[in-house]
Amino acid sequence: MQKIIACDDEDLLMKIESLLKNVKPGASEPGESYKVEGRKSQLSNEQLEEIERRWKAYKSGEEKAIPWEDARKEIEREYGF
Repeated sequence: MQKIIACDDEDLLMKIESLLKNVKPGASEPGESYKVEGRKSQLSNEQLEEIERRWKAYKSGEEKAIPWEDARKEIEREYGF
């Protein structure tokens, strides 16, 4: 789980997600029992749609991203933190 959390390879994460969709809740290993719990997003449908729209625009080259360091400096300059 730690490796998945730390992973930033989008293609690999998509493959993992696809594999996990086939895991039945309540699956267990010999001698163990556990339940797979889903998590409801804390974002609204509108927020999720906006994230999806922006992601598609970024992937298509329609929108460009800026490096985190530049964004961080802009936030510090604009908001003082």
